[in-house]
Amino acid sequence: LLVTTFLRDATLYKTIQSIIDNQPDNCIVLIADQGYRTDEKSITYDYFKSQINCEVHYLPFDCGLSYARNYLVNRAKELECKYCLISSDSIQFTEKYNFEPIIELLESNEEYGLCGFELENSKAAWEFNLEVKPDGIHFIPSENIVSFNGRIYRIVEICRNIFLAKTEALIKNTWDNELKLGEHEKFFIDLKQINYKVLWTDSIKFKKSNAAGSEEYKEYRKRLGNYLKLLRQKLNISGWVVYDK
Repeated sequence: LLVTTFLRDATLYKTIQSIIDNQPDNCIVLIADQGYRTDEKSITYDYFKSQINCEVHYLPFDCGLSYARNYLVNRAKELECKYCLISSDSIQFTEKYNFEPIIELLESNEEYGLCGFELENSKAAWEFNLEVKPDGIHFIPSENIVSFNGRIYRIVEICRNIFLAKTEALIKNTWDNELKLGEHEKFFIDLKQINYKVLWTDSIKFKKSNAAGSEEYKEYRKRLGNYLKLLRQKLNISGWVVYDK
């Protein structure tokens, strides 16, 4: 379970507690913290480690979400974890999840790279096919449905920031370290280029916390526009996301 965090300590604590309260079987929680080291945080992390199988990795301050995720994926590979749940400090568990059906699905086809999940309180749906055009990244509704072991899954090309992925797929398709923010769409565009398929199901639901965060966090978050500008340069597009009706 890969959890990245930056300057949202109170939100992180609630998220990790939700994992403690709903511990999945046979998992390790890997936390990448690119914020400050504090005595309070050290005590809290020690508590987490006493409750669940957990590692905490302090990374360089403001190294970026992409760097943090890539770091954790490499650590998961070192630990020989075949699967990674990509999550963050704001995505909470609401029950004890059984990921075995999802793993069986992904194992059934070598082209299946990851499966995304429903996220309550998120701002918008993000489960679509995608196509890069000069005016932006077009989100196109997908009607491609598959059934596996009694569950229905939608085949898409992008999903929200909560998904279970094959570690090998994340090693082959890394996040762009130059994008400290605004990295999400490019990750899935690149994944499409190496022919991994994305699936999505609402049979598993997580909950997003929309806590505002500290004033310092808000200042760093304001840089999103700068990184979206960089994203547009990398993709040679004039806009960002375009919803096709």
